[in-house]
Amino acid sequence: MPRVEGFIFDLDGTLLDTLDDIVDAGNSVLSQLGITPVDKEHYREFIGDGVNELFRKLLEYRKALSEEKLQICVSLMKEAYSKNYLNKTRPYDGIYEMLDYLYRNNYKLSILSNKQHFFTNELVKHFFSNFKFVVVRGIESSEDRKPNPRLAIEIANTMGIPPQKIMFVGDSINDIITARNCEMIPVGVSWGFKNYEEILSYKPSYILNNPMDIRRILEEY
Repeated sequence: MPRVEGFIFDLDGTLLDTLDDIVDAGNSVLSQLGITPVDKEHYREFIGDGVNELFRKLLEYRKALSEEKLQICVSLMKEAYSKNYLNKTRPYDGIYEMLDYLYRNNYKLSILSNKQHFFTNELVKHFFSNFKFVVVRGIESSEDRKPNPRLAIEIANTMGIPPQKIMFVGDSINDIITARNCEMIPVGVSWGFKNYEEILSYKPSYILNNPMDIRRILEEY
């Protein structure tokens, strides 16, 4: 097997627990339209495909979906989220230790999120300024959402690493499928937003139950 030289990480549900701030902002938007707020567990189920798809699912759940309301929600969400995206968001336990270990051992690191690029960049600057990421990318076009492999392949090229030598780490099936679409090594995490059994069903090469499991995996790889 080729030696692993780099990592691409998902952000929400993998490096950062952003769910509470997303719920607060999303429910603020729904309330502005007179729509009943949605509980956290449904957000957990609906999240991961970008802001458009999140509100499409929320409005469908509340039987209030129309294209007009969807566009209003997406428009309002940027302002609502900008007011509170740092209120409750925190790195998961062990994330700093994992990144420090990888950084000290000369692995190249990047981030690819289905979150809007502006917020992806701002969150990384706020929480991970001590680490050098080769590329930090969020979504600017809905066509580029994971599992579309285009951005991941572009990141690999910028990193200067063949896809086969990159571990793609995330908490959702989109991350596992993206890795496979790029011929990268798919690695799931058990602490994120998505159902653990669902991730297992897509057969990632490895599962991290704790961020520092990455050391054991690399030693065994």
